[in-house]
Amino acid sequence: MANDCRKFCRKHPSMRGFCACDRSARGTNLTPIFSLHEGKYLGYPLIEVLKNGGPIHRFDSHFSFGVRKAEMIIACLEPIKEFAWASDEERRSFESRTIQEGPRAIRVFVEFRENFEWSTGELVEQPWLRLESVTGYWPRIKGLGVMKCRAVWTLREEIGEWVGRHTGHPGPSSHRNFYQLE
Repeated sequence: MANDCRKFCRKHPSMRGFCACDRSARGTNLTPIFSLHEGKYLGYPLIEVLKNGGPIHRFDSHFSFGVRKAEMIIACLEPIKEFAWASDEERRSFESRTIQEGPRAIRVFVEFRENFEWSTGELVEQPWLRLESVTGYWPRIKGLGVMKCRAVWTLREEIGEWVGRHTGHPGPSSHRNFYQLE
């Protein structure tokens, strides 16, 4: 018999009108299931990152990127993980850094814009992570918020394997140490 949480919670009867029993189950906002969907854009390989089978969040219907952005993300896994599970205070004081990847370099920094709002008029008062190519080889990545950083970190091995299949080498072996980070 299903728990009718609109009336009361059978597990916690004092919680009238609200039940939090199932909020931590896999596939919810608190513990989402991330996945990849492969596709093509103008003939180029592309992957889309999904949360619980849909968009990462309601303001960005498609979090997708090609091989070069995927390589850039893989190169920056350590700061992405750090940002993804940091507190709000730690995110706001996140130190900029440069990641050297062979002859290429990527600047990783936090961006926060006062009074930034979505097209709906809703204010966004959260910092996000930016990745920019210092040498111009890689494209600029507009911004990765907490949920996108968590998704990328969770799917790091799958993204690395996908890059390997589309670049002709067995994945970014110089980044395998990031895969072992817990």
